[in-house]
Amino acid sequence: MPSSLPSAPDLLAVVREFLETDILTATGLDDDKRFNVRVAVNLLAMVERELRLGPEADSAEAARLAAFVNGEGSIQEKNRLLAGVIRKGAIAIDDPQLLDHLRRTMVDALRINNPKWLNEK
Repeated sequence: MPSSLPSAPDLLAVVREFLETDILTATGLDDDKRFNVRVAVNLLAMVERELRLGPEADSAEAARLAAFVNGEGSIQEKNRLLAGVIRKGAIAIDDPQLLDHLRRTMVDALRINNPKWLNEK
């Protein structure tokens, strides 16, 4: 993409902020439309966070998965392999490394999906 253009997350932020500041605060907006605009704002914020945080989260998850499963493939394929290894009992469900991986993966997902659910300050 040409460097003169704003990034996709920045473009999404502009649209989200417009909806929040100009549309949601407008008088005469009925409750159904206000609800739908709020949903749109939340979805735009989620996509913005995914674009900003997703690549690093995916890279970190892939690196952690490499400690459990061998081979190439997508994160989804490696997660399926990890599930199989756990089902077979090759990794204990209370293995500290596994629990750390699962916690970090969930925290990264929540940072994208809804950071309000985390107790981070």
